[in-house]
Amino acid sequence: MSNIIVRRQAVARRDADNASKAEQSGSRRVCRMKGDLFRRKITMKRVLAHHAVRLMLGGVTACLLTVVEIPNPIAPSSLVSEARAATTVSISTFYEDLSSYGDWVSYHGATVFVPVDVPDGWRPYTVGHWAYTEQYGWLWISDEPFGWATYHYGRWGYADDIGWYWVPGTRWAPAWVSWRRDREHVIWAPLPPRRDPDLISIEITFDTTPDYYWVVVPTREFLVADISTVVIRDEPEFVRIVEAAEPAGDVTIQNNVVINKVIDVDVIEKETDQKVTAVKVSKTDAPEQSGKLENDTVKVFQGEVKADADAKPAKLKDIEEVKQVQAGRKSK
Repeated sequence: MSNIIVRRQAVARRDADNASKAEQSGSRRVCRMKGDLFRRKITMKRVLAHHAVRLMLGGVTACLLTVVEIPNPIAPSSLVSEARAATTVSISTFYEDLSSYGDWVSYHGATVFVPVDVPDGWRPYTVGHWAYTEQYGWLWISDEPFGWATYHYGRWGYADDIGWYWVPGTRWAPAWVSWRRDREHVIWAPLPPRRDPDLISIEITFDTTPDYYWVVVPTREFLVADISTVVIRDEPEFVRIVEAAEPAGDVTIQNNVVINKVIDVDVIEKETDQKVTAVKVSKTDAPEQSGKLENDTVKVFQGEVKADADAKPAKLKDIEEVKQVQAGRKSK
């Protein structure tokens, strides 16, 4: 049982030197990164481990992070019960269920999913909306038929030659995103595929995140039922907002469950002039039922996904055909 906080590499050496000194409960660490002040509260006795994680964007190293794992002796019963999977499925479930909505291709040695029939300018985490839950914080509810898998397991990446692609994963989360904010906007980006599947990376370095990864919406529109209708797409305005925004905070992990409470509910209620009603989570064994919201209860598929090296999609699309489609989109 642990909380995991991601630090940037610039802090790694100091953290390593000070790990043995982190014995006093409630001590604080303060670090500066490009003029930004970040505070991290160490609430437990000692730091267990430091891990360096390289994140990959389309086969290129995007940034180097340090994962700091801190023991958490207090495990709320609700989190423990929710961490247990409702059912167990093979990773081949992804291959079978998503094949109707996109192409499976072999890309740089990995089997990845490329969605089809998405509009020009599409990006992940835009077709759907955010709902707040007591257990996990902000949960992404997708209106796309592949969303039960692609926004709660695995990671999204982007490459010029094939566009957006999804790499399957086995760990469930309410959403795999990093957050930023300014006074008038909420901004999020899908976390790129990680290099080491045994380590957990939660935050990505802003300086190396391409602008097109970020989704920008006015804070006053954060609760709309269809985020795609309020996404800011005007390029000059979009770039200005993204470059001026600040990191919103840390996503944490407790008992192997991502807790996504970075965006303050009080701020959202004030800016939207709406009451945020926490929806209840009802686990389902049927992926196709996941994301259905009725009477303030959302059904969620949280099944344990078992990796299987022998599992393969029934059909792999020729990578050159996928590249041709992407080239056609870029030429428009």
